Amino acid sequence: MVELSAPATPGPRDDTDQVLAEPRKRFTGSFVDRKLESEFRSAQWSLENRRFVRASIVVSSLCFLFYALHDRLVIPSVVSQAWAFRFGFFVPFALLCITLTFSRWGESLHQTVGVLFGTTATVTVVAIGAISPTDSYYAYTSYAVLFVTIGPFLLRLEVFSQMVYVVVSVLVFNFANWFLRANPLHVYISMNFSLISMGGLGGFIAYMRGRDARNGFLQRRLIHRQYALLDAESAKAEKLLLNILPQPIAERLKADSRSIADGFAEVTVLFSDIVGFTKMSARLSPDEVVSRLNEMFSAFDDIASHLGLEKIKTIGDAYMVAAGLPEPRADHAEAIAEMALRMQEAVAEFSKRRGEPLTVRVGIHTGPVVAGVIGKQKFIYDVWGDTVNTASRMESHGEPGQIHVSDTTYKRLAERFTFKSRGAIEVKGKGLMETYFLLDRLKPPM
Repeated sequence: MVELSAPATPGPRDDTDQVLAEPRKRFTGSFVDRKLESEFRSAQWSLENRRFVRASIVVSSLCFLFYALHDRLVIPSVVSQAWAFRFGFFVPFALLCITLTFSRWGESLHQTVGVLFGTTATVTVVAIGAISPTDSYYAYTSYAVLFVTIGPFLLRLEVFSQMVYVVVSVLVFNFANWFLRANPLHVYISMNFSLISMGGLGGFIAYMRGRDARNGFLQRRLIHRQYALLDAESAKAEKLLLNILPQPIAERLKADSRSIADGFAEVTVLFSDIVGFTKMSARLSPDEVVSRLNEMFSAFDDIASHLGLEKIKTIGDAYMVAAGLPEPRADHAEAIAEMALRMQEAVAEFSKRRGEPLTVRVGIHTGPVVAGVIGKQKFIYDVWGDTVNTASRMESHGEPGQIHVSDTTYKRLAERFTFKSRGAIEVKGKGLMETYFLLDRLKPPM
């Protein structure tokens, strides 16, 4: 028997590997995508390099100047010339580099400033070494080797900038060797070899540091993207939940998964039914039936949302809505009456547009209810109680195109709406009831 397995779903590790595979230049390690490289450098400057490079240049400058004491102790015979290089040449350039790193051009000039600062330090120590006695020469020129080694770390130089720094340092040493102080061949070869080899080590440090920094950048981008997707999915789930449940109920349900039930002393409940829809649906395709019902119910939803009412549910072509819950409101009866009148207008407009003889039959009652969410699956916010049953009876005992209300609701609306008395009628399960047809508004609509 051949076993079939489902294709593997990419996991977090696969996503990370794919992200880290972003094409890079072979020797410098920078991203091939210039826009991505620019984004990386900007992010790296803000995240780490800005503070580190500023601190490195300031602290390195202070240490470099502190070595003036070293000059006095080691090369007292030429200390005035050494200080001329240290304070007259190095200090102005160091101040320029510090100023640039703190300016608004700090990010764009970061690599240039790094090379300039390193070169200034190298020129200074090589020049001092060139005028120093032989026993002090190696002490000063060895600093140039140290600088090209640690430059990528202290100045956060990229590979290309480091290589430029090394080339310039080699040229500076050779210039000093040819024009200021000729060294024996073995010294000449040793210094060039040291500068190039240790500078190459610095380049390797720059490459590895840059690789790790870029990997971290790509991983942060992936994490941010995943968080954004998670937030988007969470927002979708939240929106879907709020389409099913009222926001206060949804918040309570998220905080506590137990059933929710609240009693409300007075709310107004509306039931409606589209008269003529069953006949119309018998001659339409299923898609057309759903499309037209959705068109009408969407209009009802818009009205309910505008009036701040709570849609409870739909069953077939029946629509149920309530006012005064989950947040109590004093004008619940007026809001439902306005809803009913606007539903009539919406159905009349639909009927005219579609050429279908449709009307809406509405029933309304006011009274106490219990509302909440029960069960473990397929949550729905529902209402229970005699008020709900009575509102349903008002709808079923009403007439097409009419808004049938109970005496209780009538008494709350008599001063704002016009009514026609229907007299006492026999209502199933309730006996004789005085009921009314709501006709129109006395005052401007809500």
